Amino acid sequence: MMTRPTLKDIATRAGVSVSTVSYALNDASTVALSADTRARVRRIAKEIGYIPNSLAQSLRSRTSRSIGMLVTKPLSHPRYATIVQGASAALAAERIHLTILADASGEIYLDDYRSGRLDGLVFVGHDDEAAPDAVLDAAQREGLPLVVLDCGAPAGDVAYSTVDFDYAGGATELLEELAVRGVRSVLHVRPDVASRAERLREKALVHGLARHPRLSLRVVSTGLTDEMLRTIENDPEAVRNYEGDLGSRVDDALAAVAGDVHEIAVLCSWGGDVEPVMASRRVRDGGILVAALAAGVLSPRVWPQLRYSRLPLDRAGAEAARLVMQELAGGEHEHVVLAPELDRP
Repeated sequence: MMTRPTLKDIATRAGVSVSTVSYALNDASTVALSADTRARVRRIAKEIGYIPNSLAQSLRSRTSRSIGMLVTKPLSHPRYATIVQGASAALAAERIHLTILADASGEIYLDDYRSGRLDGLVFVGHDDEAAPDAVLDAAQREGLPLVVLDCGAPAGDVAYSTVDFDYAGGATELLEELAVRGVRSVLHVRPDVASRAERLREKALVHGLARHPRLSLRVVSTGLTDEMLRTIENDPEAVRNYEGDLGSRVDDALAAVAGDVHEIAVLCSWGGDVEPVMASRRVRDGGILVAALAAGVLSPRVWPQLRYSRLPLDRAGAEAARLVMQELAGGEHEHVVLAPELDRP
């Protein structure tokens, strides 16, 4: 079996000491070496296929080149998978590993940071879940490089960076799009789930209606509660039951709306509700416009009556990666707000 080339192998071929080889291969070394020696050592290392031992380098430099991302929602959900993908790609470009973490308390991951197994953390929030107090305290007291994603703007000065979405701006822009298209009646399909995003969207929609007095809005509850949400995340049968019930709720609500179908729109708060809404009989048969404040799996290029205010999820992951690297370098704390993008056919 072929053995892995070592520093000693390079030293023997180059006629120098092992320490000289180490200095020649280390870009951060301040030891003076001649240009010829450095070039010869690197050429031989390349010729024999020497690969640095990243674990040994990490132990010497006291850095793991690994960032932990704390995600407490299933990665089977496209929203969180896309955020992770964006962060992973951005970190990989810098040869930094991304480790997915799941413990909501964050306590064990602080031990990993303190022992050098993690260089920093990104916390991915959802609904009304905030970053654990222990994690925030570690950023303040211990200098933990930390980025908090989708938890809202922090109150006052904080010792970490944040990435958020402009939920209000997305709702305002989409309502303007409906008004321009001549819509007069909007059915707002939304869950009964505690959510900062929903509160921001509701406020923006109320302000938008004041600017467009011809528009009327009626809320249609999906019937989804916090408890139900936890159930359907892990139960395919519960998902099918929920989607069938939602289609019936939308059909019943549309039956009570008077006027031309071209003046009616169904506005979904959640992208995951788009597919069952599009499958409802009255929406399908009438060609009613469906809009959503977060993207779902259906494409507007295939469904002409569909509009999305698309959250830039992959960009949010990439921004979180950029900011945590900035935190690692001792840079300024930043608070980034990303605008949704209106997705048309």
